[in-house]
Amino acid sequence: MVADNIDDARYEYARRLYNRGLGKDAQLILCGIGDDALTRHKNYLFKINKICDLLEGLEQVPIPVGTNTRILAMKHAILSFRDRPVRPRPVGRLGRLSLCTGCLGGGGAERQISRLAIALTRHYQDQQAIAGLTVDEPVELIIRSLAPELKQDFFLKEVLDAKVDVVEIAKNTDNVFDDMSVECPTLRLLLSHLPPHCYYGVKHLVPHFTQRQPDYLSVWQDGACLMVGLAALLAGVPRIQLGLRGLPPVERQHLFKPEYEPLYQSLAQVPGVDFMSNNQCVAERYAHWLQLDAHQFQVVYNGVPPPAIEASLAVSPKIWRQFDERTQDAQTTLGGVFRFVCDKSPFVWIDFAAQYLQRHPASRFILVGDGELRAQAQQRAETLGILERILFVGVSRDVGYWLQKMDALMLFSRYEGLPNVLIEAQMVGVPVISTPAGGAAECVIEGVSGHILDDAQAVNLKQACRYAESMVTSWRHKTGFCEQTHAFLQARFSVDNMVCAFVKTMTLTRP
Repeated sequence: MVADNIDDARYEYARRLYNRGLGKDAQLILCGIGDDALTRHKNYLFKINKICDLLEGLEQVPIPVGTNTRILAMKHAILSFRDRPVRPRPVGRLGRLSLCTGCLGGGGAERQISRLAIALTRHYQDQQAIAGLTVDEPVELIIRSLAPELKQDFFLKEVLDAKVDVVEIAKNTDNVFDDMSVECPTLRLLLSHLPPHCYYGVKHLVPHFTQRQPDYLSVWQDGACLMVGLAALLAGVPRIQLGLRGLPPVERQHLFKPEYEPLYQSLAQVPGVDFMSNNQCVAERYAHWLQLDAHQFQVVYNGVPPPAIEASLAVSPKIWRQFDERTQDAQTTLGGVFRFVCDKSPFVWIDFAAQYLQRHPASRFILVGDGELRAQAQQRAETLGILERILFVGVSRDVGYWLQKMDALMLFSRYEGLPNVLIEAQMVGVPVISTPAGGAAECVIEGVSGHILDDAQAVNLKQACRYAESMVTSWRHKTGFCEQTHAFLQARFSVDNMVCAFVKTMTLTRP
């Protein structure tokens, strides 16, 4: 009886190990149970042995204990498409295009994919061509979740108002993929042991892609790529673009998943798959991390329209009026627009404000944004005795209204993709000072429209103060460089150029 209980406990432990992706560990645990328990659980042991034997055959080496066999199964399921035939794409027209990301929360990537979907939809509605191609089909925007309680629908109204077709995966619970429909037994076995996020995408998206038959699919951000990549291959999507918007997750440990590296390295070997980023820095960092050729990465800079500087009805003039009255002595106004989260270094911003005030007591500050660290940032400002000199605006859609009240914008992010706020600030005539996070340096004409600090991880506040002083003085008293800045921003960051560049990268034929 005791032996049976021990064996049942071993079985339960092995089952949990297998579900976590530790197939080899589970196999070794089950090999030690008694004959009676082995008979009871022989089907389960057979399943584990079968997947482990398959993976060891594909890897051509024994699988070490501790290896995540779910990740290996995903890798080899993707690699089974290395020699896939790719169906011909439309000629002279764009055809069916699907865009996909995780949510439509208030982030920069979500803003860009919404902006792109809206622009493409307008071209379709007006029957206009892009890059010589007729937009003959409505674009589709696929979102994993739009839960309002999680603030995942920030841009949803804007997208729906433009008549963009939106598909929410979380609500697609009826039509799910049956992996028993896969003819190849090897692939079918691999699909039964995928990482959960990847399996979710396969289950919910293969039927949708199979029905819609997109000619092009652009998937943005790491989590969405993990969810969608294999599903798109199973459905035969001929052209798959993986949109990488921020620094690689290996450099941002709080976003890291062990699936990402084998996911991207295996997808890179499949015909019809390549990568796109919104700046050269991120593209180079991904290529270096994944040990891939740089030619597999295309760069499409963000499209950023000039922000409106007039206040909308959502802005209470009383907020600014009260702050303006209590800081009437201010000769300089510096500001920031960012989420109050660790990556954006809000406490560094407060420390900068304190140091700048020591040098320039007739200064004040505007901070636009919200987040989990906002209350702590306000507390830090109070502790430093500068709370009365800072206006904490909170979340606002009227970014341009607040920007035009600043003499310079400061951004102290540790990590970035391509920070839109640097572009928007320059568009309304405000110089910028930023850390070199992500593609920040690609947004600025150094020494003309702004400065880039030396370090994103350990910000030199004295350098930041000097640069702010320099930019404020230059933009107040010099002329002749606004035209240069305007031409630079228009050429690199206009919405029309972004849409055209995106279509060109999607439709470009590669060997």
